[in-house]
Amino acid sequence: MNVRTMQTDRRRQHLIFIGLFLLLQIIFIARSFWGFNTADEMYFIGCSERIFRGEKILIDEWNPTQQLCTFLLHPIYCLIRTAMGTTEGIVMASRFVYLAYSAVLTLFFYLRFQRRGYASFGPVFLFAIFAPFSICAMSYNSIEFGLLPVLLAVLSARMEHSVPEYILCGILMAMIVLANPFAILMYVAYGLLCLVVTLRHRKRGTRPEGALQFQNFLWMTLGACIILALFLAFIFQRGTLAEMVANVPHIVGDSEHQQGYWYKTWRYFHLCFKNYRWMFVGLGVVYLATGLDRMRCEHGLRYMILASLCVVPYLFYYTFIFENITVNYQMLPLAFWCLEAYLVTEKRDKRLFCWWYLPAMVFTLLVQYATNTGIVTLSVAYGMCSWVGLLFVADWIREEKARRKPGTGWRAVCVCSALVIGFQFFGTFFLRMTYDWGDERGWKLTAQMKRGPLKNVFTTPEMAEWYGKVLDEIDRLDLTEKDELMVVGVAPWIYLYTDAGCGNYSTWQVHEGSTQLYDYYDLHPDKFPDVVYMAHWAEEFMACDLSHLFTDREYETVYQGTGTVLMSPERAAVFRAETGN
Repeated sequence: MNVRTMQTDRRRQHLIFIGLFLLLQIIFIARSFWGFNTADEMYFIGCSERIFRGEKILIDEWNPTQQLCTFLLHPIYCLIRTAMGTTEGIVMASRFVYLAYSAVLTLFFYLRFQRRGYASFGPVFLFAIFAPFSICAMSYNSIEFGLLPVLLAVLSARMEHSVPEYILCGILMAMIVLANPFAILMYVAYGLLCLVVTLRHRKRGTRPEGALQFQNFLWMTLGACIILALFLAFIFQRGTLAEMVANVPHIVGDSEHQQGYWYKTWRYFHLCFKNYRWMFVGLGVVYLATGLDRMRCEHGLRYMILASLCVVPYLFYYTFIFENITVNYQMLPLAFWCLEAYLVTEKRDKRLFCWWYLPAMVFTLLVQYATNTGIVTLSVAYGMCSWVGLLFVADWIREEKARRKPGTGWRAVCVCSALVIGFQFFGTFFLRMTYDWGDERGWKLTAQMKRGPLKNVFTTPEMAEWYGKVLDEIDRLDLTEKDELMVVGVAPWIYLYTDAGCGNYSTWQVHEGSTQLYDYYDLHPDKFPDVVYMAHWAEEFMACDLSHLFTDREYETVYQGTGTVLMSPERAAVFRAETGN
């Protein structure tokens, strides 16, 4: 193939990519108008709104999951929020930011892998069509599962990087740590590896590759320190060290995330086996046979067919049958099918395997340490292995094509690969288009909300009616910036609608057995709510011990409708005077 032909093929490849990329962006923009996630998405935006209103990270907000990376999102959120003037339609604005973020990363991955030809389309477009939890929002999930692959893509490149590039890598690593603090363990392990390798090479009088030189790790550390300095400056601009010392123990003592690390390590393997039992049993046998077979590469097709038989049933089950955040579960099986492709390939890409696949797999354990949702989040993390694993499959297919004559198994190679990859892409795209966590399937979302933070979003007629009634009730309360509001139930979006402050340690849901509210109000007496809106669980809340925080202060029930409203005696008197009740 001459140079001109190669240039023509590469130009055609770029044009096809651009066409598919733009088509997907148009589809995803249209798709973003559907789905009302009442919990997580609203909580992510609510954290940014609290900080926008002047509240303090690590002081006023006590939920540990989102607040650190809220610092990263603060400049963008401030820009959007200032331009909009209010929170009306803020959910759609947030979704557009996520789509832009995902698009930029998609372009980066294509630039990184374009030299692999059409094989680059696999990891690039699988990343593009997948959204963690089917939530199009900037969160700790989208940051850690987006930026870690970027970092691994840079470090796995067969090239020497400049000092500014290593500093940029350090900045990326710091961002990942803010999204998942346990990532610091991976960074420390990487630093120790660089130190050991550098010392060994020094004894031999040789020089290790750039990504393993300890001095370059120090440049990365400088980049990380830049983010650390900005983070600390942002915190202490609003709060004091004494406030942090008083509040941080309560944040890290969050009852939702308190489990021992030995237990979490055991549970990591237990959950993976529990949810994919027969797949791992079958693949275990296939891996064992592969390892014992000295002609594994020549017999690779047999092993890949067997691996496919183990994987496809779970892809089918988690695409069409299972209902609980199925879009996440569907991402794990491909990672282990791709591992078999790597094992039966003669000329393996060991660099991608060691610099991307293995670190990504180790990171799934760190995700388990950080989360309280178990396999739901672990399966998302395995997506990082699946993306790069498709390149291992492309290498295997290329070898099989060179090894086999037409009609001697090549058709079976194509069918085997197309079945699994096609099922993965179809399933992921189908779920991206139809599944909404916390809402019904896409075809049932026929009612558009006309006002409030979810303006222009489609949901079910029943949910839209409930949403409108809640807004009407909030309007009747005539809340101002002087009020402190606590919402009972999974409805963080209510905080986005009102000017009242968040009279709670987080916009996240209040648990009946929580003791944190007592501690929070001891440290933040100014945050004690004068209005409690019970969107859900009114009877259960009033019957639990937590209600004594308010009933002992003679709080009154002033309204019962779609929600139930509890007010302090002073605020209740004002409410009755204004409404005539």
